[in-house]
Amino acid sequence: MNLKDFGGKEIVIYGAGHVGRKFFRTLKVQGLGSQVRCFAVTKQTEEESVLDGIPLKCIYDISVQDNTLICLAVHETLRRELEDIVKGITDRYVWIYPYLYSLMFGEPERTDIEIKISEILKTCHEDSRLAIRLAAIEQYEGKNTFGYEYYKRAQMMHCTEHTAGQRLQQFKELMADWKENGYRKEYPLSLNRLYEVIDGNHRLALAVYNRQTSISCKIYPTEIPLTEIHGKEPIMPKDVLKKHGFTEKEILRLSKLQERYVDVYGK
Repeated sequence: MNLKDFGGKEIVIYGAGHVGRKFFRTLKVQGLGSQVRCFAVTKQTEEESVLDGIPLKCIYDISVQDNTLICLAVHETLRRELEDIVKGITDRYVWIYPYLYSLMFGEPERTDIEIKISEILKTCHEDSRLAIRLAAIEQYEGKNTFGYEYYKRAQMMHCTEHTAGQRLQQFKELMADWKENGYRKEYPLSLNRLYEVIDGNHRLALAVYNRQTSISCKIYPTEIPLTEIHGKEPIMPKDVLKKHGFTEKEILRLSKLQERYVDVYGK
């Protein structure tokens, strides 16, 4: 899917969370913001609800025209749930997440390239996403009792408790698959030119946990930093963790956990 596929379409963004808002910003940057009719959510909203200046409506209240395209703007965790709903309304829909970064930056300039994990870790100093995921992996392996709780609390910074639980379950499934089948090169990380991880943090954490030396990546043609791509909160620096209720003791525990794994890769 590319920008031409949206030509002449009335766009409904089904998903009002992090992915949906990022997709809307992308459309605006590309000059397609005026084609967005509304954001849609599953539950009934107040009559005058607005998000980023765009009406926010219940998906069941939207009339679908011949030129309407419903864009499922959610992570994989929620895809099936929303897809089942929208199939009862129309067959003119697309799950946008696999195309999101190509729409934002263009097609990757390098694909299927093995990059040293030590190089990627140099960009993770102010990023607690790795520590949170390593904590969850350790609990899965029976090495702590707090990893799942920390993971869900971190996810709930930008999603509901229900969705956080679904994401944890999906992560457990990835852990089980990695344990059975090992590293799968066909699922690369998405990086910018600075080697910051745009997408694939769970796979990076599993690679680090298993002391892997390199990992398959694709590089998008951008040097836009993660804080501009995702915003500061999803990166989870220490001040954001504290803002969302993590104690100094918990933050220190995560820092030490991450250092224990990162130090293996050298400075």
